[in-house]
Amino acid sequence: MGAVVTLVAFTATVRVDRMAKGLALLDLGERVDVPVPVAGRVASMDVGREQQVTAGQVVARLETAAGEVEVKAPRAATVEMELVAPGVEMKAGESVMALLDPGVARASFTGIFPGRFRSELAPGMPMEVRLTDDPFPIETVIEKVEGPEASARYMWARKYVNLPLSEGEGVVLVRASVPLPASERSGQARIDKDARGSHALVKLGTQRLLVSWFPGLRHALP
Repeated sequence: MGAVVTLVAFTATVRVDRMAKGLALLDLGERVDVPVPVAGRVASMDVGREQQVTAGQVVARLETAAGEVEVKAPRAATVEMELVAPGVEMKAGESVMALLDPGVARASFTGIFPGRFRSELAPGMPMEVRLTDDPFPIETVIEKVEGPEASARYMWARKYVNLPLSEGEGVVLVRASVPLPASERSGQARIDKDARGSHALVKLGTQRLLVSWFPGLRHALP
């Protein structure tokens, strides 16, 4: 009995790292958002996935109270994904599609975390990306935390439905990137674009060891 009491006391006292864990998706190149200049309804999407566009090219059109408004690509790149479909209502500044510029030597990461972590994730926080079959993690920093609407549109565009980590709570997306090492540019690839099963980790703070075993005690034992 004494040993049990000692163990409980130990686990209630010792603190361990509290981590947010999610999926990590990788794109080779720099991700470029295409925001709408004004609020309106999407009338058409004029380019599709993997299509190359030039700077200033019209990629979508909006219906607004003032008439039709063109949405233009901010720079030359390749269409990575369409984030909306015709008929969707957009707010000014929201993105209709994501472009990828493979000419920029960067690895762009999208972290997909359970929605319960939304209030705790913020730009500037360190994030660790662990690629499949790579023993060495990649250290980066969160650059942007997407809002609920943008996160949902990304999941729709990726055709992700009912991910285990998002059951009943939605997801929160974070963006990060790192410069592509010289070895990657010369063909000695460590970072694989098709790195399936990779995941991202963000340290949120510390918690008691007992709480890490029984999460329901978190509010009783902060």
